[in-house]
Amino acid sequence: MAKEKKTYNNKFLLVALSLFSVAVAFAQNKALKEFESKFDKLDYTTRLAELRKFKPKELSVKDQALFEHLSGKTQYLRNSGVGAVEHFVKARALYLKANDLDKAMELAITIAEQKRFSDYKFKDYKPLLDEAIAYAQENNKPKLLSSAYLEVGSNLSDSLPYEAIRILQTGKKIAIKNKFFIDETIYDRRIGIAYRKGLKDFKMARHYFGLSLEKCKKHNFEEGIGYVYINYAGMYRKEGKPEKAIPLYEKTFSLKFDNYRILFNANIYQFLSDTYREMKDYEKALECLDKKKKYESDMSDQEENKIIRDINTKYETQIKDLENKNLKIKDQQNKMILYAFVGLFIIVVIAAYLKINNINKKKKIAEQEKFIESQKLENVLKDQELHEIDKMLEGQEKERLKIANDLHDNLGSTLATLKLNFQTLYQQKGDIKETEQEIFAKTDDLIEEAYQKVRGMAHAKNAGVIGSEGLVPAVQNIAKKVTIPNKLKVQVIPFGMTKRLENSLEVTLFRMIQEILTNTIKHAEATEITISLTQDEDSINILVEDNGKGFNPKKVDKKEGMGLSNIEKKAEQLNGTFSIDSFEGKGTTIIIDIPI
Repeated sequence: MAKEKKTYNNKFLLVALSLFSVAVAFAQNKALKEFESKFDKLDYTTRLAELRKFKPKELSVKDQALFEHLSGKTQYLRNSGVGAVEHFVKARALYLKANDLDKAMELAITIAEQKRFSDYKFKDYKPLLDEAIAYAQENNKPKLLSSAYLEVGSNLSDSLPYEAIRILQTGKKIAIKNKFFIDETIYDRRIGIAYRKGLKDFKMARHYFGLSLEKCKKHNFEEGIGYVYINYAGMYRKEGKPEKAIPLYEKTFSLKFDNYRILFNANIYQFLSDTYREMKDYEKALECLDKKKKYESDMSDQEENKIIRDINTKYETQIKDLENKNLKIKDQQNKMILYAFVGLFIIVVIAAYLKINNINKKKKIAEQEKFIESQKLENVLKDQELHEIDKMLEGQEKERLKIANDLHDNLGSTLATLKLNFQTLYQQKGDIKETEQEIFAKTDDLIEEAYQKVRGMAHAKNAGVIGSEGLVPAVQNIAKKVTIPNKLKVQVIPFGMTKRLENSLEVTLFRMIQEILTNTIKHAEATEITISLTQDEDSINILVEDNGKGFNPKKVDKKEGMGLSNIEKKAEQLNGTFSIDSFEGKGTTIIIDIPI
């Protein structure tokens, strides 16, 4: 009994510890995400203080990767990578383990940049950039691709300047297309550097530095402005005009940005010292060197402080671990009560969950049964509606044939008899005046014209899909009739229409095309209509396109759109599909696919 009780207590202990660990991990994850969101707005000291609040070992793999990433970024943005690469390498490995490839490839580029500033050769870290470029191209990641091209081009500026310019121009197009404004300013500056250092073409270099400076000012990118000033000053020194370089170097101190600021200012004082030495002003050159050493001392102090903080953190961790052990011993009984309460709570929660789940299942079954009944009713109504459409189409077809026959047999024969009688009367006339003779001729022409129009109407009503004519000739015939020179061009493009279909199917398809064509002429204000007919082994495709004003299919009035609605329902009855692709001002495309 005691053994069973101990086992029971141990289970409760494990459950409680698991819940406690999950709660701690969740809290740390939330805090880390909040820190990431405000990271760019914090200064270096605040970033370090925030990072010391986290316990990396208690984080998930992905959160550990983010912690290392932000730790490296903190060092990276402070002094150009001192202590950053180690964090970035760890973060990249953790991102790969967590299958977060976007972040892993982003860090591949950052690591390559850091190695460019050290003693590594380009070939040693080029595989990192190749991997990032391939991933960005395959997964459509324009920002990642832009960053990768920027780094590759920067590496080749001295050794292969023309190739560097080609790659940088390619990346710049991506930045412009996707509105990466900051990337665009950096591309212009790096192209200028390639012309300046690699090709010694100061004219082209000034052109691109000017573009970069203009865009930096437009987007308030003061860090970029500082680097452009440095490059302008470098050219003045190369041209033997060091006095013009001094004001540009000094203007950088008033620019407001934090990234690399200590190293940036140290380098500026080195450039000023070198420039004053070129001007033989050794006193100011020495003064600038002293200021540079102060910044270098600040960087060394930071590294020393970091080591001290690490040692202090380890000591505090050991003390905290010892306190935790003592606390566990003292609070054992209280924890057992807590575990029992947690266990009871979990049992209640599980019982409530099962009860609610059972109620939801019953409710879901009832809803499914109701849905099935509604589907049955909907199918019955749909079948009735399709049957009515068939009857309507059949009635329309019979009415067309009846009108065509009546026109041809009755009115046509009457006009033919009238024409014959009139010609007989005309031949029996005696001597008549010239004006009367002209009236006779015009009247004869009018009778002939009326006869031909009646014949044309009869043929149009009986249009095309009869006898041996087939679908394609019928559609070509109606296209020819509605074409108006210089106003409306209707083109029919058949493909693979070598076999006749069943007459009833041909009639149905023709009436569909006729209805679409009528709607287009009536509403679209189009000047070009293209009807494409494509027959495959098991289907026929009808595509009707126009360059008219287009419309929003969702806003079509049901009463005005009954023709299209009937076509859609008829297509569904034939197990086919009907779709409309139209936007206001951009024309309309109607697609019908019918299996055969």
